[in-house]
Amino acid sequence: MSLQGTFNTSVQALNTQAQNLSNISTNIANVNTTGYKLQGSRFSTLLNRVSPVNQKFFSVKTTDFREVDKQGIITPTSRAFDVALNGRGFFVTNTKPGGDGGWQYTRDGSFFGKAVQLTSDSDADGQDDQGTLLTTANGSYVFGWAADENGNITETNNLNALTPVMFNNNGVFPSQATSNISLQANLSADGGGRQTVGLPYVDQSGVSRTLTVGFTGSLTSEWGLDMTSFGPNNQQAPVTFDPPTIVFNEVGQIETPTNGQFTVTINDGSGPQTMTLDLSQMTQFADSGAFTVQNIDQDGFLAGRLQDTYFNQKGILVGSYSNGEIRNLYKLPVARFEAENNLDTRSGNIFLQSATSGDLELTGLGNSVGRTEMIVGALEQSNVDLADQFSKMIVTQRAYSSSATVLRTADEMSQAARELKR
Repeated sequence: MSLQGTFNTSVQALNTQAQNLSNISTNIANVNTTGYKLQGSRFSTLLNRVSPVNQKFFSVKTTDFREVDKQGIITPTSRAFDVALNGRGFFVTNTKPGGDGGWQYTRDGSFFGKAVQLTSDSDADGQDDQGTLLTTANGSYVFGWAADENGNITETNNLNALTPVMFNNNGVFPSQATSNISLQANLSADGGGRQTVGLPYVDQSGVSRTLTVGFTGSLTSEWGLDMTSFGPNNQQAPVTFDPPTIVFNEVGQIETPTNGQFTVTINDGSGPQTMTLDLSQMTQFADSGAFTVQNIDQDGFLAGRLQDTYFNQKGILVGSYSNGEIRNLYKLPVARFEAENNLDTRSGNIFLQSATSGDLELTGLGNSVGRTEMIVGALEQSNVDLADQFSKMIVTQRAYSSSATVLRTADEMSQAARELKR
């Protein structure tokens, strides 16, 4: 190899080590960047020239790569909208809330709420509702599968089926009329007379009412029943029920009806409401004349307003309402690629699908996503090992200095050769 080849090799080596140092610098700068994936350099020989006498000399070149498939450490944050993926996959975002912008993918699960004005009035307060759109730290909009009015979610491998994750701050969970009431109590066997209990229930118009049930004893273990429904302002509604009596056996357990259930129909003006009154857990024991209630349960509930939202471990955004009910609102899909290390990187902790990253697959957690899981209230940190980067920086610095020495030596030798001509 001639001195000219030495110059070329040394200069190429300097450029290569400078590129390697640039990647190391980028990694160190992003050591605290959420979801950042390490960028590295691979070195390979570079054929520099083939001379007429078939003399070859090689230099070096570098190829950049990114370790997207390497997991970063997950650290807790205690924020309800912070979620981390432990395993393969990405969150799906778009530059526009309508989904007509560019699709992006990120490992940064630090989501934030953006207030929007809606045109609906869900709580009938005379004012338009306020909504919240979920965005990423760089302002992109988070997309997911929307749940229907019953909280059911349909998952599809189709980006066009995704919608921006947005919830109505004034959202209302509709009331549900009571269809079953269960009473666990003891009728005092030595009390005699009439013993009563009030059972709360929700009528068909979403109003809380009380069904008062009276038990009138006799000389036998048979008790006559009477029922009255009371609503707001003590308004009464007619009640019919069957059978009219309840009978206990000698050990204080219900004998008739055999299943302990009564069919109750109430007509409060909004139409007949039929319920099942379950008294199978009632007993008849001597209890100093007192009617003792252990538990009352019914399946109706009043309308409730949205109070809180949070993600669960399946990536489902859950709404919690003032009536104690919860409902699924959205589910975050996990985007996967066959060669995720080949994704294009962009500013803002995002990746774009490339020609060599493979096809996109959208899957929900719990549905054949391998070992990927979502950690709520946590974020994935960068996968940069700071000690390793400093070690590589020292080696790179020495390689750069050595290449510079070779270049300087070649320059001195060329000067010596030039002096020979004088």
